[in-house]
Amino acid sequence: MAERLGLDEARIIVDTMLAEGQKRDLNFAGAVTDAGGDLIHLSRMDDASALNARMSFHKAYTAVKWKRNTRVIQDNLFAMSLGDDRREISWFCDPMYTPVWGGILLKSSAGAILGALGQSGGTKEQDEEIGQIAAKVFAEM
Repeated sequence: MAERLGLDEARIIVDTMLAEGQKRDLNFAGAVTDAGGDLIHLSRMDDASALNARMSFHKAYTAVKWKRNTRVIQDNLFAMSLGDDRREISWFCDPMYTPVWGGILLKSSAGAILGALGQSGGTKEQDEEIGQIAAKVFAEM
């Protein structure tokens, strides 16, 4: 299992996400942040939008700041199915919080948060699937 998350690891993670996006004919962007939520690496495909790039970074940022994968955050606090128990993201006072599927923590073998990855360009299910593939690549480094 990886014990550090630097530029070399971040590039491999992002390249994995972009390759998986390309296999699915998606216009994709991927990002990796450090444990503080600061950007290490971000890339986007030629036809991916600036919004895809921002979303990928913000998903990773959100996962690190909340110390959990964004799918869990979205499903537990912001899902429409929660009705009156649903939260409003503005309550949390950070415009970069993006509690949608695809922000995935990257941890050491001891469980320390080293950073997170995020991606954007597909459906929430596609984003999550591609992120999990890249997280597995990181875990096997």
